[in-house]
Amino acid sequence: MIANARTIASALAALMAVVAVPARAGVDMSTGIRYVYEGATLQQCSTKAKAALEAYLQNAAEKFPGSGEWLAYGKPTNGQNTAAAIVQCGATPKGYVVTFTCAVQSPGNSYNADDLCHNIAHNFSGKTVTTLATPTPLPSGCSTTNLVGTWQSDNDSKVVLKMDTDGNLSDPDGVSGNWYLVGNTVTLTWYGNKTLKLSADGKHMSGSGASFTRKC
Repeated sequence: MIANARTIASALAALMAVVAVPARAGVDMSTGIRYVYEGATLQQCSTKAKAALEAYLQNAAEKFPGSGEWLAYGKPTNGQNTAAAIVQCGATPKGYVVTFTCAVQSPGNSYNADDLCHNIAHNFSGKTVTTLATPTPLPSGCSTTNLVGTWQSDNDSKVVLKMDTDGNLSDPDGVSGNWYLVGNTVTLTWYGNKTLKLSADGKHMSGSGASFTRKC
């Protein structure tokens, strides 16, 4: 039990190191799936571990030859890893034990860590798997439920804010911040906090001495 706890702790530390976590995001973890096989070898476990990981992630590799610890990553988003999983194979007197540990950035993924781990484990064991949720298409147009897109200042055309689906924003000078929208009330954290009102058509917002128009 102590050895298993150490294995899980090591896996968690490894996953936290590779999953990037920007501001206003967290990491969803999944642990606890464990299979025991008799009459099978560690090499068989490693072969199945690599295949199961690559069914959902990419670049599956063993930590070092013979370690039985296999790590794979999700497709990078903006150059950063937002999902990863470890399948750990360990010898027993009669065969091997295998554990599954997953980490997923949230928000930032369309599926959670439990879904990822269950599918990898089921692929490994030959059980029924499901299709992981795919990302929702990026919002387009002037929506009244989000601020995603490009906003130009009505006071200075050189001031342009780019806002993403995770609530982040940036300007041409490289200054970053955050946006929040509750009803038609906008809160911008950018050079301090600003409170603005979004127009009924989703094209304009103004307040706190600032005014912006969305480029739809």
